[in-house]
Amino acid sequence: MKTILLLTDLSKKAENAALYALKVAEKMNAGITLFHSLNVTSALVSGEFENPRELRDLKENLEKQRGPGRDKPVINMLTGCGNLGRNVNNLVLDKNIALIVMGAKSDDIISQFIFGSETNSVLDETRCPILFVPAGCVYKKMQTIVFFNDLKKAYHDAVDFLTQIARINNSEIIVSHIKGNEIHSPEPCLFLFKNINGYSRVKFMQIPGEDVEEKLMEFIASVNADLIVMIHHQHLLFGKIIPGSNSKNMLYHHALPLLILPD
Repeated sequence: MKTILLLTDLSKKAENAALYALKVAEKMNAGITLFHSLNVTSALVSGEFENPRELRDLKENLEKQRGPGRDKPVINMLTGCGNLGRNVNNLVLDKNIALIVMGAKSDDIISQFIFGSETNSVLDETRCPILFVPAGCVYKKMQTIVFFNDLKKAYHDAVDFLTQIARINNSEIIVSHIKGNEIHSPEPCLFLFKNINGYSRVKFMQIPGEDVEEKLMEFIASVNADLIVMIHHQHLLFGKIIPGSNSKNMLYHHALPLLILPD
């Protein structure tokens, strides 16, 4: 069975991401593994390397949220010490992890993505889809998915995974490209969705290249997006897909979940 790996620091914001992950797991018919990275110094001092009480409480709370008489998704717990990225990569390889879920540490999800050392460690060490859930984000059906794409290649694996998510939710996928100096055709990407994966609810929309940040926010609002998807290019995500010096602030104060797919 597929498994969703939820990375949690046991904060209130992380608990919100856990509730979101629970709904995603129900949709994907997947299990959940809660993973908490212990502070090595604190663990050595206390001598405690077992699952902390807060992690056990989180597991119990999620099990209650499954509803009366339900025993799925199955929820497990793990803890670890050391480099988070390497630990996560080992889990992805060993535990059939289909998706990683993380909560945002601030109201600006992109600040976490750009500046958070733990986040960057996970992105750099593992090739697995990662879903970032901002604080206060409540799960709802993903009717409209915006897939920002540089169109430089078809991105077979990313398209395959996104098709699975869209099919579960019967979503409309909007492949979006920011107009720049380079001209690339959306046809290879659309061909993958429609002809190879057999998913027809997909279309392409071009975004003007001027005033990038403002245009992006207007576009996301105009299509009433429920999920934003981007490709990770090893430290070059935003430079590759979104030209302009203001790209880091693209989703500032935006409350939508962000799915990062490996290229």
